[in-house]
Amino acid sequence: MYGCNVRRKWTLALLAGCALSFAASGCAGTWLVGGVSSPIRLLASHPCPLTLGATDGVSNPGIGDELVAPNPTSGLICRYAPPSPYNEDFDLDPGSLYDQVWLTPSQAVHLAAVIGTISTAAPMGTTVCPDDVDSTSVIVFAYAHAPDIDLWFHDTGCRTLDNGKVKAFEPGNPSFYGPFESLFQEFAPSRF
Repeated sequence: MYGCNVRRKWTLALLAGCALSFAASGCAGTWLVGGVSSPIRLLASHPCPLTLGATDGVSNPGIGDELVAPNPTSGLICRYAPPSPYNEDFDLDPGSLYDQVWLTPSQAVHLAAVIGTISTAAPMGTTVCPDDVDSTSVIVFAYAHAPDIDLWFHDTGCRTLDNGKVKAFEPGNPSFYGPFESLFQEFAPSRF
């Protein structure tokens, strides 16, 4: 009888440990991107496209399970106008480029490091979002010995950031709405 209870306790402890290890690995709750039909691929060495057209995301061939790699050599931020009526004061066509910001090497490294801390856990529960004017930004990082990495930033409403494979959600994610958004606004302020 004693041996049976000890075995049961060890089995429960082992199962609990495995469950905690699996959850801590981040694999269990990673939010994957889906439903992108017309991705774009940008390079930090080229200017931003003047319009997004029908683009609805980014493509990064061979991208891993992290939003971005550390230590880029440079970066680029492309900000695009929302549809009417949100852009009428600026006389911009929906999806047209309204700001292009070239990041210095130190700015790119800093922004990538901050993005690297953002959780990509799938959102849970009910969320109330601020007004969504449907504007988008694309962030591009260049690397010395690796392909550029593009990030799609839905920058209003319930904000999201993704690399075409994994996605981060702003509500309930302090690493997103704190350091990332304030630094992003410092480098490329929104007009909307």
